Amino acid sequence: MGEKMAPEQRAPASVSGLGLRCELPGGGGALFTMRRDGNLSTMRGEHSENGGRERDRICAELGLDWLCASRQVHGASVQRVYSQGGSGGRAVAIDADGHATSLHGVGAMVLVADCLPVLLAAHGAVAALHAGWRGLAAGVLREGVRALREVGGEGEIVALIGPGAGPCCYEVGEEVHAVFGGAHRVGERHIDLAAIAQQRLVAAGVGEVERLDICTICDTRFYSHRREGERAGRQAGVVWLS
Repeated sequence: MGEKMAPEQRAPASVSGLGLRCELPGGGGALFTMRRDGNLSTMRGEHSENGGRERDRICAELGLDWLCASRQVHGASVQRVYSQGGSGGRAVAIDADGHATSLHGVGAMVLVADCLPVLLAAHGAVAALHAGWRGLAAGVLREGVRALREVGGEGEIVALIGPGAGPCCYEVGEEVHAVFGGAHRVGERHIDLAAIAQQRLVAAGVGEVERLDICTICDTRFYSHRREGERAGRQAGVVWLS
């Protein structure tokens, strides 16, 4: 039951083509998009007016019928997707910070710009989760594991933690450190969100957790709200059954 990255197994092979891609067990695929793949938000950041078109393009390039997304509110609600509720990159009109599905041809998608995109896969099901510090504190990862099981995921669960605010740059106040009991504090004010996520995934029953350990704040290949403010677009974490 590994907790550390195993590059020779499932790490994205390269940054060529569309974002960072890798294969997952049970016939799953995973993608973390980058700035060069466009702003996938339809509401926030530069060129958000093109977000719908960019989502449609991603959907087509992955060979999917639908990218399931929603309004993210930094909570712990995870949608169970039992039927195809749209086509292309059209979002559903609900508030949720994750999606779990066993449908082939449907990608579960979350948008981030410093929060962690966490992708789950087991035999027969996948889930995508949006995990900032508020979502982590609210239990979105535990709820994501529960949702994955409820839609039919069987056997060992593998989790991928994608690019997000890293401990090198992510400075928070004492109130945030207090929420996590001082766990994974780095120096005076920084915090390691990915380490917190990894610990909580293992506690929720995930058998293997892999971390990309890419900081969106200092790596300009990615959008970052901390670095760019309201100008920041959103990249995506997408997971699907092929």
